[in-house]
Amino acid sequence: MTYIAIDEHNAEGKKLVAFLKTQSYIEILEEPNATTRKAIKNVEAGKVRKAKNPEDIFHQVLGRQYQ
Repeated sequence: MTYIAIDEHNAEGKKLVAFLKTQSYIEILEEPNATTRKAIKNVEAGKVRKAKNPEDIFHQVLGRQYQ
């Protein structure tokens, strides 16, 4: 198996990935970005917030009443 990293932040990279997705013998494995990886680790570690409703979570995050 071979792994290749393709920069999709430019037109050529996007075109290449689009082409590769059309090939039945190629499997595209997309990794989550750094922010998502950090969020996954936080959830796995139990670092989550619980709220009764949307207003409650805004109050927890912002420290004031949301209106």
